[in-house]
Formats: sequence, structure tokens, C-alpha cells
Amino acid sequence: MKELQEKIADYTRFGQVLLSISTFLMIGLLIPSGVKDMVQSFVMMGSIVVFLVLAFFFFKCVRTMRDQLEESEYEENC
Repeated sequence: MKELQEKIADYTRFGQVLLSISTFLMIGLLIPSGVKDMVQSFVMMGSIVVFLVLAFFFFKCVRTMRDQLEESEYEENC
């Protein structure tokens, strides 16, 4: 149970870090700063999408692990 709680904390941190990185990349993409190549814009957009998908994956894993933790705690109390 302790191991599951540690995984939940780690995955939550991973998701938060990925969300913050994608936010900074989005801000960098939206703020006009000179000439940007189309390739650079596409790479940034692609990396934003990848980071958001990974963050969604980690938060989904956290939700399923929390459900497992609640279920195991409920079974221990009964």
C-alpha cells in the first residue's frame, strides 16, 4: 500500500512537470519573437502534443491507482 502511494505521488509529479513544460512551450510558441521557421513551429507543436498526451496518461494512471488504493483500504476495514 505504501508503494502504491509513492507511485501515485511520483506520477502526479510527472504529470505536473509535463503540463508545466507544455505550458512554457505554448507560451514560447504564441509570443512573437522574431522569425521562426515553419519546422521549428511544427516541432514545438508536436512536442506540446506529446507532453500533453503523456501528462494525460500519468493522470489517468493516478486515477486508477487511487481507485485501487481506496478499494484495498475498504477491503482491509471490512
